[in-house]
Amino acid sequence: MPLVLASAVDAIHAWLHVARCDMLAAMKATAAEEAIVRDLMHDIDRSLLRENLKLTPEQRLVKFASFMRFVGELRRAGENVRRNAKTQTL
Repeated sequence: MPLVLASAVDAIHAWLHVARCDMLAAMKATAAEEAIVRDLMHDIDRSLLRENLKLTPEQRLVKFASFMRFVGELRRAGENVRRNAKTQTL
């Protein structure tokens, strides 16, 4: 085998080795992430996720806007409670 061809083959083998190592490292990282996701998903109600995914994007936005109005009401109620508690202690 000519020297140029041998060095080209060696370069390809080296590249394949690096590529395999990179691929194995990525697979290991992905497997670790999947284990973390699996552990976190244990406490999640997947039926709610499925129901939300059945909605159209517009329906999801309407639902989100309703939720944000509710959050605003909770904040105002909390501020009122703190304000009343503050005035009662004075």
